[in-house]
Amino acid sequence: MSRQAAWLVLAAACGGCAVAPVAPPSSPPDPESFQHWSATGRLALAANGEGGSGSFSWEQRNAETTLAIRGPLGAGAMQVTTDGRSLIVTDDEGRHLDTEQSTALLRRRLGADLPLAELRYWMLGVPSPVSPSSVADAAAAPIRVIEQSGWRIGYDAFTAAGGVSLPERFTATQGGVRLKIVVDDWQVAAASGQGP
Repeated sequence: MSRQAAWLVLAAACGGCAVAPVAPPSSPPDPESFQHWSATGRLALAANGEGGSGSFSWEQRNAETTLAIRGPLGAGAMQVTTDGRSLIVTDDEGRHLDTEQSTALLRRRLGADLPLAELRYWMLGVPSPVSPSSVADAAAAPIRVIEQSGWRIGYDAFTAAGGVSLPERFTATQGGVRLKIVVDDWQVAAASGQGP
């Protein structure tokens, strides 16, 4: 699928979405206490002159991320599990790849290294504490921009969930890689993200 076609597919899929108010996040989550959450939605990826769209399901339990992806990073589905340092990819046939193999696979398919330590923070609309960053808020989209580790993450809309403002639409770019995320549903554990 061409890059233009991938964006058209995502635009069409979002055609029926309610438009969220465009405003900077009024109450971003504190990542240290916001540890148990999940999100589902759609994504479109353009990299190395190619593109595709698909869906994702994200589970966060403390430092461990489990991300199930269907579509854009290759045929079928894959599950990515990381704690910010190690990485395991399980393909749709149940084969497990270790950190080195997984990193190489995702680099080939994505066209860039997956920012393991930063991902769960960017998903919440905040920078990771592990490396230098800049954050800028504005009145017009993108209403928040995070620049960190060579990536630029532009947030177009936030929504209220679990008593905080969480991203609803954002785009992450690095070089020729462009990843657009639309979150359809946030599930947040009670008591400031603490859960069983």
